[in-house]
Amino acid sequence: MRIFGWLFAIVAVLAVIIALNSFYTVRQDQQALVLQFGDPVEVRNAPGTDQAGLYFKVPIAQQVTILDRKNIGLDISDIEVLASDQRRLTVDAFVRWRIADPLQFYQRLRTEEAAAAQLDRFTESAIREALGDVPVPEIISGQRSALMNRIRETVNANISGTGIDIIDVRIRQADLPAAIAEGVYNRMRTARQQEAERIRAEGEERARLIRATAEREAVVIEAQAREEAEKIRGEGDAQRNAIYAAAYNRDADFFRFYRSLLACENALGDGTRLVIGPDNLGVCDVFSNQAAETGR
Repeated sequence: MRIFGWLFAIVAVLAVIIALNSFYTVRQDQQALVLQFGDPVEVRNAPGTDQAGLYFKVPIAQQVTILDRKNIGLDISDIEVLASDQRRLTVDAFVRWRIADPLQFYQRLRTEEAAAAQLDRFTESAIREALGDVPVPEIISGQRSALMNRIRETVNANISGTGIDIIDVRIRQADLPAAIAEGVYNRMRTARQQEAERIRAEGEERARLIRATAEREAVVIEAQAREEAEKIRGEGDAQRNAIYAAAYNRDADFFRFYRSLLACENALGDGTRLVIGPDNLGVCDVFSNQAAETGR
């Protein structure tokens, strides 16, 4: 009885193992290739189909290889490129690809690692070929979009028949090598410093010119103002003399008397006012008499 019990347990374990190996699951983002004794016989959930789910396979005789259905990324860095103007660049790029035909992919490449290695070589070669035909300025900012399309088409042509579809190739960065970049940056820094000094010198020269022009204009304006003031003062003196002459002709005696008072006041000092009595001119008699005699 004990022997039969052991046999039953062994058979049960084998049955469980066989049952577990008789089913497989394919997710939405996966595709499965069913192999029978190493030969592909069936594809599940290939691109363009919707076959995700649980499936049966023959135990031991059939094996299942699961492949990605989504887009796969591949980074390619530190590619040394010699542009058409003989300047070296270090380029970083990335590739987006997918398995479009699982059967061809398995027959030609077998694994995603082998596919990545092939893509790395083909993409690096296509980048060197495309960028080697144009100068550095076109690579950095000119025809970059057209160059990336050309690289993608070249890689697609080289990888044709392997079940792979290249979706996109992008140049992330294109820089001068570190050994060359430092010298270029130093030359650029020197050029910018020289340009700054030139602009500063031009600014100082213009400032001196503006100051000289302003000072010259100020002198001219001041001279013109002084001339205008002298002209106005002369016209005022002429009007004053005309008024004095008219007053003198109207009453000569009174005018002489008034001028004597002014002379007396000036003799005594600025701001002094004289009070003249009706009978005697006091200290100013001499001035009034002189004014009456001479008319001044």
